[in-house]
Amino acid sequence: MQGHKVCAAKACAMIVLAIGMSGGTVQAMAAKHPAKPAAKAAAPAHPRAEAVVVTVQPPSGQWEPKPPAAQGWVWSSGYYEWKDGRFEWKKGEWVQDREGMDYRQHEWVAAGPGKWKLVGGDWVAENHASAAK
Repeated sequence: MQGHKVCAAKACAMIVLAIGMSGGTVQAMAAKHPAKPAAKAAAPAHPRAEAVVVTVQPPSGQWEPKPPAAQGWVWSSGYYEWKDGRFEWKKGEWVQDREGMDYRQHEWVAAGPGKWKLVGGDWVAENHASAAK
């Protein structure tokens, strides 16, 4: 991990130098040499503090390919999130695995007549995974 910090610091220094020397051509330079994607941070250890409950039925889903398994990582499938008063597709992403824990995928569940609640996107102890809904 230490090497990544050094690389990031060098990259920042190069960008600052490029901005000073190029007069605005940094965007073109970045397009020619895209940065490697950073690892995603682990998903929250606890459920979100404020539950998302809506009165609009969520869409049925969107298909996206599941990438091959990666050791030490769990695939968090894409889902519809509620944003700015409407549903918006959030693409799947990798989250770092946690020993002794199971990752609960995001899903919309009925929360009473005409209401839906977004659950999941969190970690639960392996022996409590099915009871955590």
